[in-house]
Amino acid sequence: MTNAKLTALTRDAKGKGAAREARRAGLVPAVIYGENKDPLKLKLNRREIDRLLAYEGSNVIIDLDIEGSSEKNLAMIKEIQYKPIAHVINHVDLIRISMDKKVHIGVPLVIINDEGVKKKGGIIQQLATEVTVECFPDKIPESIELDLADAELGYNYNVGDLKISEDFSLMDDEDEVLVSIVAPKDEVAAAPAEGEEGAEGEDEKKDEE
Repeated sequence: MTNAKLTALTRDAKGKGAAREARRAGLVPAVIYGENKDPLKLKLNRREIDRLLAYEGSNVIIDLDIEGSSEKNLAMIKEIQYKPIAHVINHVDLIRISMDKKVHIGVPLVIINDEGVKKKGGIIQQLATEVTVECFPDKIPESIELDLADAELGYNYNVGDLKISEDFSLMDDEDEVLVSIVAPKDEVAAAPAEGEEGAEGEDEKKDEE
C-alpha cells in the first residue's frame, strides 16, 4: 500500500480574515492533532487536496510534509468541512496516526445485488451511508458491502447483519438499522387492517341470521 503525499505550510495568523486570505491564495486552512502532541494549524494546497480526494479517497494514509519540520508525519483525514452552496473545501481536520495503533474511521456502506428487491417493487430506504470500523491504518477497507440478494419485503438490515473481514471490527450498535426494504404501496393498502377481517365475518353471519 503506497501512502499519498501532501505538503503543508504552518499557519500562525488567526481569525476569519487570515483564513479568507489563505483561501484566496489557493490554500485551505487545516489543523492536525493526536498522538499526544499539541494541535498544529496548517495550510494545504487546494489543488493537492482536491487531487488526493479524487484519486485516493478520504480514507488514505498520508505522508504529510510540513514546512520546516524534519519529523515524519503520518496522518489521515478526520473531517472535511465544505461551503454549503459551492461545495468547496473550507477546512480540513487531520489526525496523526501510527501504523501499530488502531484507528476509528467511517467507511462507506455499499448496497449490492438489489435487482430482486426492485423486481418485486420494493423500495430500498438506506438510513446510513457509512459505518464506523476499528482497525490498523493499513487494513482500512475501501467500503463495506450489504448484500440484498436474499432480501424480503418488510425486512430491516442492522449493523449486526453485515459480513465483515477479521481485519477490522464494527464499532456501531449492532441493532442500528442501516437499510429498510419497504413493500409497494398498493400491497400495503391491499392488506386488511387489524380487526377488519373479523368485523366482515361478523357482518356475513348477521346476514345469514
